[in-house]
Amino acid sequence: MALDFNEKTRNRIESDLASFADPGGVKFEGSGRRFHAEWVMRGESCEATFTVSSETDIFVHIDGAPQPYGVFLAGTRMADLRYVAQMIEQTRRREIFVPTRARRKDEKTEQIHPAAKLLTQLLEQYETDVTQILMVTGEAGSGKTRVIQELVRQQAGRYLQGRTGKLLLYVNAQGRALARLNEALATELQDLKVSLTYHSIATLAREGLLVPVIDGFDELLGVSGYDDAFNSLATFMEQLDGQGKLIASARSVYYEEEFLSRAGHVSTTGGQAWSHIPIEILPWEKRDHSVFLKELAEHESLPSQERAELGRRVKGVFADNEELASKPLFFAKTVDLLRHESDFSAGDDLLSALTDRYLDREQREKLLDRQQQPLLSDVLLAKLMNELAEEMWNQETRELSYGSVREVADYILEAEKISESARQIIVERMPTLAFLTPSERHSSISFEHEVFFFHFLARVIVNQYLQGADMRLILSRSVLPEFVANRCAYELRRQGRLASLDALQDIFGRLAEAGQVEWRRRTQVRENIGRIVLALVREFVSGDPAGSEITNVTISGAFFPGGDLSGVTFRNCDFEDVSMSRTNLRSAEFFGCKVRNTLLLEPRIRVGSTRLEMNGLRIPGDVVGIHELSDEGSRTIYDPNAIARVLAGCGLSVEGYDEGSGVRQIPQDLSELLDKLMQAYRGANPICVADERRRNLFRDPRWPVLRRLLIDHGIVKPEPKPASGPPKEFLRRQIPLAQIMSGINSAVEVDPRVVRFWEALENVPP
Repeated sequence: MALDFNEKTRNRIESDLASFADPGGVKFEGSGRRFHAEWVMRGESCEATFTVSSETDIFVHIDGAPQPYGVFLAGTRMADLRYVAQMIEQTRRREIFVPTRARRKDEKTEQIHPAAKLLTQLLEQYETDVTQILMVTGEAGSGKTRVIQELVRQQAGRYLQGRTGKLLLYVNAQGRALARLNEALATELQDLKVSLTYHSIATLAREGLLVPVIDGFDELLGVSGYDDAFNSLATFMEQLDGQGKLIASARSVYYEEEFLSRAGHVSTTGGQAWSHIPIEILPWEKRDHSVFLKELAEHESLPSQERAELGRRVKGVFADNEELASKPLFFAKTVDLLRHESDFSAGDDLLSALTDRYLDREQREKLLDRQQQPLLSDVLLAKLMNELAEEMWNQETRELSYGSVREVADYILEAEKISESARQIIVERMPTLAFLTPSERHSSISFEHEVFFFHFLARVIVNQYLQGADMRLILSRSVLPEFVANRCAYELRRQGRLASLDALQDIFGRLAEAGQVEWRRRTQVRENIGRIVLALVREFVSGDPAGSEITNVTISGAFFPGGDLSGVTFRNCDFEDVSMSRTNLRSAEFFGCKVRNTLLLEPRIRVGSTRLEMNGLRIPGDVVGIHELSDEGSRTIYDPNAIARVLAGCGLSVEGYDEGSGVRQIPQDLSELLDKLMQAYRGANPICVADERRRNLFRDPRWPVLRRLLIDHGIVKPEPKPASGPPKEFLRRQIPLAQIMSGINSAVEVDPRVVRFWEALENVPP
């Protein structure tokens, strides 16, 4: 029997109070729209009376003074969010901040805004009827974390000033398993030294009082072994019951899409209701450099002559490093070094020059004995950093306890015959060294930025390769960031290991061997192999004076998770047991290539610039959708006939493919309407039929017909849910997108509901 409105509201309030209360539950008296509750919280007895006029209009009577429900939850008796905001302000001290810019990727106008301002506007927008996920993407070092942390600090200030009712809670997910999301939340709250516990976060987020900000969770959503991690996040989203907001950051657009795919799949069966807003952090421009130098000069009170000289030297260092100049991290670190090192010059590898010079300075100035002589060489200090990065990677974390750091240091330094007294000094001073910092967790050390961890990790991987180690082990630990793969490729070229196509083939062969062994992490290894192969290919063609062709090589046992092959030409190459998932092939060219057991999942292609002479690629079996790019925009196609026509336009031989074989024939206008609907579901589930942004879809004359068929065959489910304003109808998709659209091919095995749906579409008159 369905619960009535009063019972639902009472159950909701009971659940909310239980998330704050000590173990023992909540006691209720009364019925209807007025009831009394008693509970124990932090060892003290609490009681309040609740009156309900509507689900969004609940008042709490406590000490004789009525107050809105949200004010009650945020107040000193419950979450005490003002105190939380004060602690956030204290821990997030103000630093030099250049307003890094961003854009919404779902808007065709592509307007550019200061990132923090854009996010603030989205946070304060009207409350939607589904949980809104703001996904912030940008490369390593692009300033995502800095923007998010500044946003959290600014929002805390606005909260204390009474200018907003939303507080942001920063959660550092980098190197943490989201299967323990509650642990991450608990750690952040403990570090703030507040009495609020993780049990109440979903309650506060659901009420729009608090917005969790999950920084760097993308690497935890890999292809293999991370289902539990995603399910933890999915469970949290389900607790939000289609309300509130969530901010998350990721380095890779591929994992943004992976997240959307998984979220869409889970929300077909769960109670989640979400929509997605993609936000891209943009690189710094020269004007940003000027703003940073101006802020620095004012902050440090630099004389005008020193400021001018610093600007001149900065310009000289970045003359050959324009790409790194666009990344705030490198720019700020380089400026700091230039201020203290008059002879610093970067050459063509700014990152290596930067890290080497910092380590040299630490070795010369900090790690000294009583006679002011260095305790160890700069080479040994660099080796120690490598070992710390490797230990973190092996432990699948980004921070090490002091005990683990001491063990690593003792092992390395003892082997190098460093005295025990010197070892003790070195270990004690390590948290103060460049690139390292005491981490958020008590008594542990981490790298101050992921880029430095990535840099030393890449050196570890390259060294192991050069020493003939089994690459399977080191590539099985976690999702290898693209930045690490790129640095591995760069280091191999710098050491002369990419001097020829034969040398490139040798590396491909070694990597393929690592992915052949059957074990539980094989898929993870193949994904990391694919990421390194992509980096090697790009590095080879960029350094090849003869052109940008890869010829007569074999690539096997690799999974390409996204990645970019634009501008690369493959000629007479073999691809065996390879998967390309959403890989950018916009201007990639394949001439005379052979493929075997190779799958293309929604590759990005453009007719006119993509060339696909891939002998052995079967349609539809080896191609699951394509993402076609054009001047008008982009679209994802699942219709085998349409896929065959587009790929034929890219040079793929479709000889023997029968357009009439198994492909269902449905009215063109109905097909286009279904495509629009599926595109809408890519970024949300469920969707509201009253959404003005999709009026061209729901006001189409054919929509009533399509709606009836979708509901009758269980493809979508009507879901009336409480919403602001008049009652609204939502349609929850019940089956994954790819499976729905694959049903156009009668030869493909899909859910019986999908089969019946497409059969019904075939019988709709034009």
